[in-house]
Amino acid sequence: MINLLKGLDILDYVDDLKKIAVRLPQSQVFNARIKFMQHVIEALEHKELPKHRFIPFELTEQQITKYLANNVDPDIDDFDAVISDLEQFDKKLADFRTFLQDQFGYWATITEELMGEWANLFPQETYLELMAGNGYISKGFIDQGISAICTDDLSWSNESPTGNEQLTKVQQFDALSAIDHFSDQVTSVVLAWSPDKNEIDTQILDKIRQTDLNFFVIGEPFGATNSHKFWDSVEYVADPRIDKLNEKYPQYDLVNDKIFLIK
Repeated sequence: MINLLKGLDILDYVDDLKKIAVRLPQSQVFNARIKFMQHVIEALEHKELPKHRFIPFELTEQQITKYLANNVDPDIDDFDAVISDLEQFDKKLADFRTFLQDQFGYWATITEELMGEWANLFPQETYLELMAGNGYISKGFIDQGISAICTDDLSWSNESPTGNEQLTKVQQFDALSAIDHFSDQVTSVVLAWSPDKNEIDTQILDKIRQTDLNFFVIGEPFGATNSHKFWDSVEYVADPRIDKLNEKYPQYDLVNDKIFLIK
């Protein structure tokens, strides 16, 4: 059952987008963005993965310039109001990632399309997901018929509004204990969006290096995720399958996170 207060926040976000857009001349040019965002929200509300890779939501300078040139007369009395509305609309688009994180605990951009490709490229792997949050990646594997063990210490779950939104069974283990407990049951470990100011990721890397496990990481080097010490320590494994996988994980805003196979 969807939390009612959370549902109101979600409706406010979508309604605000629509209200701003309808004030803009020829607002139908923005419909594709709004419809895609609604699709994402509806999927997550129903504890499903969005189907398709994300499109860029923010407007580029070129797109803004073209829109204004084609649709707005600079001599009209309400020109300043149109510019203000356009800025508000673009800001709302730019906030979409933060909105998804706050409302759904959706950090890495996990979609059905991505997980289908992952299963196709690495069909023999079995996975242990660490610090899994609500288990989006594990759900994606399981939906594709791939074995996955989903773990998180859940220390955050009582304080976060997304704490009761698990998409699959999450076993309560901290990351290091999970490796000790499950390493002989899987072939690979996945870690997505480890916090950027916590060096637990380096301890995880050290422990995995004592095993034969593959280590998949989703993050932004020296950016929004993981500690600097971690990125200084990793060795990237060159594998063309990772390049193909990242084709299904494109950058859609200022954050440039990618999927890596590291050792």
